[in-house]
Amino acid sequence: MAFSLITSDVHLHTDDAHPINQAFYRFLEAEAPQADALYLVGDLFERWVGDDIGLQEYATAVAKLSALTRSGTPVYLMYGNRDFLMGNAFCEATGVRILKDPCLVDFYGVPVLLSHGDQLCTDDREYQKMRRWFRNPLIQWLFLRLPKSKRQSIGDKLRRQSQTLSADKPEVIMDVNQSAVETLMSRYPQSCHLIHGHTHRPAHHPFEMADRRCHRWVLGDWRPEVQLLKISDNQVLEQIDFRSV
Repeated sequence: MAFSLITSDVHLHTDDAHPINQAFYRFLEAEAPQADALYLVGDLFERWVGDDIGLQEYATAVAKLSALTRSGTPVYLMYGNRDFLMGNAFCEATGVRILKDPCLVDFYGVPVLLSHGDQLCTDDREYQKMRRWFRNPLIQWLFLRLPKSKRQSIGDKLRRQSQTLSADKPEVIMDVNQSAVETLMSRYPQSCHLIHGHTHRPAHHPFEMADRRCHRWVLGDWRPEVQLLKISDNQVLEQIDFRSV
């Protein structure tokens, strides 16, 4: 049976001994090679403040991704809100192919829309303002020319601030906005399925649009369990289960 695997929000740490890292390494060695392809839909790393730093901080993960792609398993990666500064050096070192967000992918004849999902959280206006600022090419160009120690310090500070702000916000504000979901889906009339991460709330949400019945599949993070979506060539998406490795 042919199948592909999709996961999101791994949030690898710089400490290789961390349980999340160990689980991901085992997954890359045992589960991933059996798939036709692996899709990583954002926030693979807890932070990435430039290839010159990230390739050193996450050297083990880089090596294992490279081994997987060299063995013949394609790996596709979408930027998340924690690691959107990955560049050409990362791709060359790992063999990973970058996907745009959103991206329409054909899975065994079924068109599926993939997105990290953070751009759909439109009720969180403060976050969206920050997202637009950090995704500005000029801001990124300037940031990547700061000294390494400064970038690491800023990255750690922003991560702490994000955790503090998230703790004080109502959960409904940090979730995706249904109108934003439907607006996105309306741009892709050939697809009835959206898969995204970011919110760490694994679930299956069927919903009706004027022209079709749609499904929103939410990927969980890797804390405390590993959660994946498995799409095979003889199953419809509604039959896919969230599973643990």
